[in-house]
Amino acid sequence: MKNNNEKLYDIFLNYSYNDLMDLFRKAKCKEEQDFYAMLSNLVLQREAEKVIGK
Repeated sequence: MKNNNEKLYDIFLNYSYNDLMDLFRKAKCKEEQDFYAMLSNLVLQREAEKVIGK
């Protein structure tokens, strides 16, 4: 792994739900689709928590 100051988590935070769904549609295999689906669910959960006020 490259010695990079930017962490995967920080990169993830910059993706919107629409960005992730676009990546999902362009995925080359089921495993890649599953990966983007899980990330998009995390984004939805994070947004729901903001709305609910947790």
